[in-house]
Amino acid sequence: MRKTLITLGFCASLVACVEAAPTDPVTQADLQKLMTLIQQQNEKIEAQAKRIAELEGKKAEPAAAPAANVRTIKPGEDTEVSKSGKVYKVEGREYYLADSLAGIWQPLTDNGIVFRPYGWLVLEGVHNTRGTDYPLYTDYVRPRSNRYVKNHNGDHTSALSVNDSILGFDLFSPESENGWKTGGKFEFDLAGDDANHTDFHVRHLYWQLTNEDKGWDFLFGQTWHLWKMVQPQEIDGAWMENTGYPYRRSPQIRVTKKWNFDDKSSLEIRAGLVKNGPGMGGDRDDDGTQDNEQSGWCLLEGAIVYDRKPSWEDKDSSKRWLLGVAGQYGRDKSRRYDAEADAFLGKNDEYDSDLVMIAGSLPVRKFTLTGQLFAGQNLGGVQAGIGQKVGFRDPTRKGREVSTIGGFLDLRYDLNGDWAFAIGYGFDDPTDREAKYDGGRLYNDRAYIDAFYKFNRQLHFGVEYAYLTTKYDAMYGDDADDHRFQFSVYYDF
Repeated sequence: MRKTLITLGFCASLVACVEAAPTDPVTQADLQKLMTLIQQQNEKIEAQAKRIAELEGKKAEPAAAPAANVRTIKPGEDTEVSKSGKVYKVEGREYYLADSLAGIWQPLTDNGIVFRPYGWLVLEGVHNTRGTDYPLYTDYVRPRSNRYVKNHNGDHTSALSVNDSILGFDLFSPESENGWKTGGKFEFDLAGDDANHTDFHVRHLYWQLTNEDKGWDFLFGQTWHLWKMVQPQEIDGAWMENTGYPYRRSPQIRVTKKWNFDDKSSLEIRAGLVKNGPGMGGDRDDDGTQDNEQSGWCLLEGAIVYDRKPSWEDKDSSKRWLLGVAGQYGRDKSRRYDAEADAFLGKNDEYDSDLVMIAGSLPVRKFTLTGQLFAGQNLGGVQAGIGQKVGFRDPTRKGREVSTIGGFLDLRYDLNGDWAFAIGYGFDDPTDREAKYDGGRLYNDRAYIDAFYKFNRQLHFGVEYAYLTTKYDAMYGDDADDHRFQFSVYYDF
């Protein structure tokens, strides 16, 4: 409309000028110049109107934005997209997309990292027919009474708990810098002393530096001991600790070198310095310092793991043939008992803690056979030796490390995408002459059968029956057994 009015005004002026114009040659030349000037002005007016329309359209665009304070970045002439498709560069600034969170936080950070939450929310119900060390997380059965020990075996026990729920955050850089990526993990659970208490319990807290092309990985922080290579398929939160399956999460410095081969196989070598969780011997002399810290030794650990993807598995399958050997060595220190002072004030003694392990996993179509075998001594700090570490026949003299051998074998059957079943057996067999002076638990085993049902991608159900037996030195009580039943429902995200 504005353009039309301006044009009509100029046309009216032009007509008036033509009618009043003289006819001599000089005046006609001036008129021609005027007409040229009007045409140029009209072209400028058209360009200005076009520009106004563009500006008015851009002014209205923010009102259609999906959310306030959110900048939607799309590929275009002014946008560069990285090879991974996760980083957009606009006007010299890099924006990292947050995958599934992109619609909420976009960009997530400016020159930052991707933050990805995950979790496992679980409700567990447990019933034991005999008293165990803990009703919820069961390691061994308490002894029956004898003439030396008061009856503390108890009868049926039940527990209902959410303590095994897990929350965590993965942090990682989607882009590499000179071939290196950084990442980390912070994971915690609610495990307390029993089913009636929940505590904030850090499971994993570490940062790592990885070069996938060269196969190097450096890790700093708390995570699994590096000899953890396989795991049993059962739902007990104790995870068969002290029954053939040692494990622990501890602060460490770890380096890993991995070689990937053309036949879909790989070879991995791990080495690390690890601080054992509660100490290999705990705090035997009750001086307020863990015995492993008294000696000044860290655990020296290493592992060699070979794995290969079965030829019949699809590209998204996580099933792998695996064979690995691993071990650790460390020392702890505690004081001898001083009879006159009735306290541990005597000579300092050091004790070895060593472990050798072989582990494997063999998937064959719908079946997966998994197991491991280990031997060592002073392993109570890593859930082996039925929790026994050093035995003292005479507290005024140096004790002897409790040596042990153990392992488990587990067979899983994946019926279809919804149903799976597992059956297994594990044992821990300390040397009697040493174990009888540190708890008196001489043999511990467990046989179990599990069924798993996946309602959908997030909601899962599981049931388990396990038969446990624990043998004791006569001084501590009679052998005992337990029938254990567990039901679990968990939401995995």
